[in-house]
Amino acid sequence: MRTSTDFHRYLEDTLERPAAVADDTPEFAVYVSLLTVDRTAYAMAATRILQAKNLRPTRDNISLLQAVASSPYAAARALQQLAGEDESRELRPDELRYALGTLEPKQLLADLPPTVGRIAQTLLIAESRLSQRNLADRAGVSARTIQNYRNRLEAFDFIRIDETGYRLALSSQTTSERRDSVVPTVLEENQTLLDAADALLETILPPERYSDPDDPLGSVLFWPPDPQRLLNHLSVGPWLRLAAALTATGSTGNNQAV
Repeated sequence: MRTSTDFHRYLEDTLERPAAVADDTPEFAVYVSLLTVDRTAYAMAATRILQAKNLRPTRDNISLLQAVASSPYAAARALQQLAGEDESRELRPDELRYALGTLEPKQLLADLPPTVGRIAQTLLIAESRLSQRNLADRAGVSARTIQNYRNRLEAFDFIRIDETGYRLALSSQTTSERRDSVVPTVLEENQTLLDAADALLETILPPERYSDPDDPLGSVLFWPPDPQRLLNHLSVGPWLRLAAALTATGSTGNNQAV
């Protein structure tokens, strides 16, 4: 399955290297602007859908929608499943969790491996914590797959794990969690992309690379810190883009005319 990033690169390459034209035809050029969908598109989609339901999106809502839903279209489809309210109020995290749980796994965390979307969808609809075995069985993945990704998802506080099992760090539809919301700590306004990159790299780099100011990855943590240069990295980039959405980091300006 192609992600939005893959499609952007494919379209850019196709426009820069057009197919051969027929003989004796006039030549002309049309400049086409390519841009990557950003936070604004998710905010607009959420606002339009929720307004008709007397609901208002919050900063955290938008961050989670951009991080989890594969596109603004998927985000709009999820929010459309919510019922309307008689009086205007903010959308609660437990309602957002329910909405996201109506999406298919392929519409969740689409930049990451497909198995991550299946794990996320299983946790979205789970009514209680799941053991690793139960999570693997329900998601249709291996226990090793869960182990491969758990540290990265934990680094962003996207999932929480204790002796009773795994849960998503997002309110479930219980009375207590409706009253006392559960959201990933990375959503806090004092959390930055640098903080998230630090937590991520600590889980994937051996100590000698993590502490090496000359390492291709570890060096982004040293002065001057620049975690954004890893957003397009082949293996780390998809995970860091998840962190960028959760921390409400602005677009890096991946827009150009071709």
